[in-house]
This record gives sequence, structure tokens and C-alpha cells, in this order.
Amino acid sequence: MKNSVKIILALSLVVVVFLLFIVFKGINNSNEKIESVEIPKEMSYLKDTKKLYVVKEYSVKKERYIQYEQNYIGKSQEFNTWFGAETFLETENEEGLFYSSDKVLAYPVEKGEKWTVDSYTFTIESVDKTITTPAGTFNDVAAVKTIEKGVEEYSVTYFAKGVGQILRESVDANGKKTMRFELQEIKETKSEEDAAQ
Repeated sequence: MKNSVKIILALSLVVVVFLLFIVFKGINNSNEKIESVEIPKEMSYLKDTKKLYVVKEYSVKKERYIQYEQNYIGKSQEFNTWFGAETFLETENEEGLFYSSDKVLAYPVEKGEKWTVDSYTFTIESVDKTITTPAGTFNDVAAVKTIEKGVEEYSVTYFAKGVGQILRESVDANGKKTMRFELQEIKETKSEEDAAQ
């Protein structure tokens, strides 16, 4: 293995450990405890913990990309913990879908619903989109536009029931797409019995 590849792998590991530290430290220091509540399956936008999600993120202009799998690795303080290129935590309650302590989708999911998180404003622009990604075609998708105060760029994130985020597009001040997060594939995870054989 070339030295440059070894260095990149070592740096990647350091970044992952650092991100894990920040994520878990942020939860422990949070003043607001988010309690998860089981939402009926037909209304939930949580990822399915029995699935593995293949994701591709790329720069439209530079055509660089990273592709990785998001694996469910367990629960941490009411949050489903997923590991991929980075670790992220998700949960939901009657108020909405949360990534760590940030609400990314408001419940009930209704067009025009608006909320803020720090300097970001989120607006549900649609609840009935049909979106196709390499992972398939999804109906009744919720589209959430996110704008940071004082910034002309914005992003639109698309959520499908029972799958979670399937697509996110970042758009610059001129209306050109710059970055894209796209669900490539949904795989079945092996059961413990299958893994033992």
C-alpha cells in the first residue's frame, strides 16, 4: 500500500474519532433533552434500522465524490446512531424528526410549516413530490428548504417516509446546484443468524 494511501486512511480515522467525540459531547452538554416517542410507522420519516443505506455526496462543478454506507450501530440516549462517512444521530417525537438536537423536519408534515434552528430557517415547500434517485422512486416526499440568515445560498432536502433523507441539493446565489447528497441503494442487513452461518 502506498504511503499516501496510508496517510489518508490514518487522517480519516482521526477525523471520525474527533467527530464521534463532538457528537457525543454535544448531546451530553445539551440543555434540552429530546425524548423520542414512537410515531406510527406510516407517518415516520426515521431510517429503517434493519436496512443499510448507500449514499453518494458530490460536488456538481468539480465532479468529486464520496460514496459510503450508513450503518445502524445502536441507540445512544434516545437517538438511533448511524455510522458512515461521519456519525449522526436521529430521533423523532410529536414535534418532528431530529438530527442530534436540530429539528430537520416538523411534524405534522404540512406544506408551509416554518421553524428556525439557530441562524437557519426551515420551510416545508412540498409534501407530495415524486423523487427518483438510483435507490428507486419515492412518492409523497417532503421537500424542506433551508436558508441561513444573511446568506443567499440555500439547500433543499427531500425526506421519504420510512427511509429518511433521500436527496439534498445545495444551490448557490445564482440558482446553480453546487453539491448533492443522493441515496444510491437500500440494502437488507444480515440477521444475526445469517452472519453466524
